[in-house]
Amino acid sequence: MEITELKQILLDQNADFEILTHDKPIYSKLDALGYFKLEETAPTLILDTENGFMALIISGEREKIDFKQLKKLTNCRKLQLANSDEIKEKLNLKAGQIPLIGHKLPCIVDKKLFNYPFVYGGTGDLFHTLKIKPEDLVNANQVILKFD
Repeated sequence: MEITELKQILLDQNADFEILTHDKPIYSKLDALGYFKLEETAPTLILDTENGFMALIISGEREKIDFKQLKKLTNCRKLQLANSDEIKEKLNLKAGQIPLIGHKLPCIVDKKLFNYPFVYGGTGDLFHTLKIKPEDLVNANQVILKFD
């Protein structure tokens, strides 16, 4: 997805957002150190389930993911991180370049993100980051679950 397309989606939804440009690429939440507070980052991970891919948008303050809990909450028998080859093949995206919005996948959102006025996440372009209100992030996605 192009940055102009991303902007248009968010403008159409009257979202409170900003597209930030930086000099170095951001591949992970650790690369974001120095740009943003770690706990305000919102990495998007792709989950592989028996029902297809889902996007998991988590808080950067979360140290690990409880996959057993997510399986129960989503009623999935199979739920695991998708491998990078499958992400590339099915979504035409590279791991580390997954945008917060525009992927058109069912989303699971970490409630910890709502502790911050804005969160920072991917745009699909390693040199641009989306700053967005958590409520607008939810409105721009097909959220099926918010979890603790």
